[in-house]
Amino acid sequence: MDKNYDVKILGEETIYHGKRVTLKKLYIEVNGKETFKEIVDFGEAVAILPILNEHQIPEQTEIIVIKQYRPAVGKWIIEIPAGVVERGEKLEETAIRELIEETGYRPSKLEKLASIHPTPGYSNEIIHIFVAKGLQPGKPQPEPYEAIRIEKITIRQALRLLLENQPADAKTLTAMLLYLHFKTRT
Repeated sequence: MDKNYDVKILGEETIYHGKRVTLKKLYIEVNGKETFKEIVDFGEAVAILPILNEHQIPEQTEIIVIKQYRPAVGKWIIEIPAGVVERGEKLEETAIRELIEETGYRPSKLEKLASIHPTPGYSNEIIHIFVAKGLQPGKPQPEPYEAIRIEKITIRQALRLLLENQPADAKTLTAMLLYLHFKTRT
């Protein structure tokens, strides 16, 4: 840590409490000066990279992506299945539940790749990224508010689509790049 900064948390105030997020005003002191930051209290989520057919050349591995309409940005986003960890739920349980809900596929194996803070400037959200293998097909069970299309493509095709659809979904891009990184190292 940088020795030039003295940071203290002085308190917090809840401004708004909704179904999924809470907006808080976090009072802090930085080098003796009081200020505040508005923080989105989101909690934990999972994202799952579903592997259909692993290939010797990692970029040719076949995966499942979804196109989901995201009202916050007003467009269809190419992404991997993801969702919020419910109270008392284990990360792996959430990953399986979300994969089944959004794609219908049930994995026989989950591997955790990493945990990331996607937007630490204003949110405490943590996304735990998993790879799912040994997929058994089933019927998707999306939430009533989810508009989802399922696609089976290679990682190379998915990366191209992501980068063409600027701005790209960060969790999806991160998951694919981590998968490629670890596959080329083994």
